[in-house]
Amino acid sequence: MALIEELQQEASRLGLRLGAVPATTVFRRGLDALRHREKEKWETPFVGSSIEARCRPDVLFPGAQTVIVVAHPWYFPAGRPPGPGEGLVAMSCRGEDYHRVLERLLEPLAEWLKERGAAWAVVQVDKGPLIEREAAFVAGLGYYGYNCSLMVPGMGSRVALGLIITDLKLEATPPLKELKCRECGRCLRACPTGALVAPYTLHPGRCLSYLTQKRGFLPPSLRPYLGQRLFGCDVCQDVCPENEGLTLVGTPFIHPGLVRVLTMDGRRFRELFGSTALAWRGKSLLQRNAVIALANTGYKGEEAIKALQKLLSGPSPVLRGHAAWALGKLGLPEGRRALETAYEREQDPFVREEVERALAGEG
Repeated sequence: MALIEELQQEASRLGLRLGAVPATTVFRRGLDALRHREKEKWETPFVGSSIEARCRPDVLFPGAQTVIVVAHPWYFPAGRPPGPGEGLVAMSCRGEDYHRVLERLLEPLAEWLKERGAAWAVVQVDKGPLIEREAAFVAGLGYYGYNCSLMVPGMGSRVALGLIITDLKLEATPPLKELKCRECGRCLRACPTGALVAPYTLHPGRCLSYLTQKRGFLPPSLRPYLGQRLFGCDVCQDVCPENEGLTLVGTPFIHPGLVRVLTMDGRRFRELFGSTALAWRGKSLLQRNAVIALANTGYKGEEAIKALQKLLSGPSPVLRGHAAWALGKLGLPEGRRALETAYEREQDPFVREEVERALAGEG
């Protein structure tokens, strides 16, 4: 039995689908996509290395022979939409942090490689420079959908991907040739912001998933598109027929309460979200998104209004500004009184502008 087949058996016992590509592979599709974004001057988030390096494993990892890629099913449906005062969380952030889960599963495989002659084996789960999705495509784990997600047979796009880069040479697994996107176009029509500008083409700066992760002030024109989203967006995956009939991975997900998010301190944040992927962008960003979600849903519970008023006088300019917008949008008398008081004391020009617009009813 070939070494790659033995490794695939080991991975299967861990619930993983596994493939491999030579480290000399150039990820052409990913390279073309990144160059296109650069040419169009589109905002491309979370890209730390050069475009060429991200698509050349042997450049990033000198001496590497093989890139091993795995897919793990990641499906935690909630069973119902979020109710009033609750936030919507993307599938990737439900359950235990997928980074931890996959790293825990990949470490034994890395040790397995070392026992068979590898001098080193580096684990990467969505934190390194290499493009996991492109590696998985080349290794034959799946194929691309119109929505730019990787579709893994039997798992759809509800997967978490991880890599092991090693100096041990393994046989490559072939790409899928008989399967491709159904090209129904549901995802293109469903995207709220038109971020899917064409089949297989994503404008990252318009993507709600990115906007919920982008720190700082969100333009008022974009805030309504977030709806109840606390983190991430799954619309283009929710409508995809490849994601129908999937098997629940863990316990059903419970939507977090927005007021709880607004009022949590650092300790409570770690207790609630520290073990999930929601934690990686920090407490303040979740609170900003919760403010927007409250306003978008018109939720006017007493605790929510009090929480917004407290944020309006808090230390964070971003939270003060968004709280002002939310209070103006909700249109309650006590909210207006809080805005008038804030206007008298506010020194930050961005926040002051938000307060002015809220008082003028321009939310």
